[in-house]
Amino acid sequence: MDTKKVIKYTAITLLLAWAIQIAVAVIGNNIGGTAGTMLFRGGLAVCMFTPLIAAIISKADLKGMGWKPKFKGNLKWIVFALLVPVTLTILGFVLFFAIWPELFSLDGSYLLKTVEEMGMDPAEYKAALEQTGMSMSGLTLISIIPCVTYAPFMNMFLAIGEEAGWRGFLYPELNKKFGKVTTWLIGGVAWAVFHFPAMLLAGYEYGTDYIGAPVLGLVVFTLFCISMGVIHGIIYDKTKCIWFPALLHGSVNAGVTLYQMVLNGERIDDINRHLIFGPAYNGLVSMIPVVILAVVMAVIVLKDRKKRRLVN
Repeated sequence: MDTKKVIKYTAITLLLAWAIQIAVAVIGNNIGGTAGTMLFRGGLAVCMFTPLIAAIISKADLKGMGWKPKFKGNLKWIVFALLVPVTLTILGFVLFFAIWPELFSLDGSYLLKTVEEMGMDPAEYKAALEQTGMSMSGLTLISIIPCVTYAPFMNMFLAIGEEAGWRGFLYPELNKKFGKVTTWLIGGVAWAVFHFPAMLLAGYEYGTDYIGAPVLGLVVFTLFCISMGVIHGIIYDKTKCIWFPALLHGSVNAGVTLYQMVLNGERIDDINRHLIFGPAYNGLVSMIPVVILAVVMAVIVLKDRKKRRLVN
């Protein structure tokens, strides 16, 4: 492992990402409404390219990351990337609402609250939707379609900025010195820390009023990043093509707001307190399927590596 290069990469990535997040969080909070939200989201989109920029500055081997699409023998990973995230999301919903059923609703009331917070008229939003012949519950069901079709491919071109840095450079570089488990742990922590300013200053992921805020959110999100890092890293190792983990990343991001459509907007205070537990895929309860999948995939990979060592 080139220690100096890894330190340089990590420092540049965090410096650039944190500076952007702090700026858009502070300015976005001051502006408020739709404009503030759009500014913040735009800043986060720009942040996704800071790992790639840092890798370039650190003179990482970009050519060796596998930029040429490799479909032969890898089609199953495309199916995996498209279907597994939304499946994990739904399973997370089931677990969360099994514990807090009173927070569940398909009437779109929470989504309308979100629309109102962005400075839009929820009545006009609902009326415009009804003019198309679509109910709020119908909108929830139909929203799953983009998550498993075109949205992951669109998001992939943003996600490649992160994946080229994390999976394309950092994970393989760490693996030169450390074993797989240690690489997954260090890489996952770095990936989580990358998001911390947005979480602390703008309530990214869990808001600001959840139980245990703000420390518990940082811990839970770190566990989530470690787990997702395992899955992304294994897919990259299997395919040797950076576009596959980018597609998975894009698929995860495609379903990031689905939880807003299944919450009871009349229980907004309770919801805000419990967002740390779910129902979004990175809640302490709703991420259980993600953690289980990561552990199962990790065990399979480690056992396979052990067998190959014994054979050789």
